[in-house]
Amino acid sequence: MSGDITVLGGTGNIGRALLSELADLGHRAVALVRPGRGPAVAELAAPVEVEMEAEGGEEAFVRALRGRAALFLLTPFHPRQDLIQERLARAAADAGVAHVVKLSALGADPDSPVLVHRQHGLAERTLAELGLAYTSLRPNAFMQNAVQWLPTLASQDAVVLPAGRARVSMVDVRDIAAAAAALLTGPPPPGKGGEVYELTGPEALGYADVAAALSAATGREIRYLDVPPARAAEAMRSNGVPEWAVEARLQLYATYVAGEAETVTGAVRELTGREPRSFSAFAAELAPRLKEGRR
Repeated sequence: MSGDITVLGGTGNIGRALLSELADLGHRAVALVRPGRGPAVAELAAPVEVEMEAEGGEEAFVRALRGRAALFLLTPFHPRQDLIQERLARAAADAGVAHVVKLSALGADPDSPVLVHRQHGLAERTLAELGLAYTSLRPNAFMQNAVQWLPTLASQDAVVLPAGRARVSMVDVRDIAAAAAALLTGPPPPGKGGEVYELTGPEALGYADVAAALSAATGREIRYLDVPPARAAEAMRSNGVPEWAVEARLQLYATYVAGEAETVTGAVRELTGREPRSFSAFAAELAPRLKEGRR
């Protein structure tokens, strides 16, 4: 196939991994990206065509999506992500896209008090109301989020989070990408679809377990330091995180503490035919960067 799949969010961790998966499968995807993303675009896996998002609102998206069999719908963390995705969903419907694979979140619910879960739930509802054939991938927390801990790991030898004794079945973004690739390259779902796959890693780990895996990978002692939400919020604000995002992240950590991220599913294996990556394997890959930070 050539140009039959459009990928939004192609310059992010999941999007890059997805484009690589599609290239390995022999599919030429079109990465729809914003102007000014040149350096990030240059790193995308070949073969990839890149279309720059034009001015002109929804009509520009309709033109970009017309004739495409499948769309991977991923948008950045944003205070009104639901409205952004509504706009894109309407464009996909108007363009006649046969199958939308939406990157959602574990816990998505249009009535959720948790911002991220509510946004994704509202976007899923829009897809259903528009009559689009769609599939939702609802991943748990990403293993790659650990990259954000590198400065603290280097300075404090600690994973510092307001997560108490929470256990989280973190998933590698490459497994999410592989699951998305399987859906995008397969037949559209029967009828209007609406299938939901909850994507997790192979086990639910406490953050003390996560710290132990990082310790084993690096050969140095790394501990887990549970901190009050207020302290975590202050640290985020000092790093320039906007207030809405601080609140959203604290809401997610609260769901972890409440036991809502412990679910372990077989969806990655069901969609890809292989077992999901373990956090220990991911930690071993991250170890060189952790060691560099100690020099």
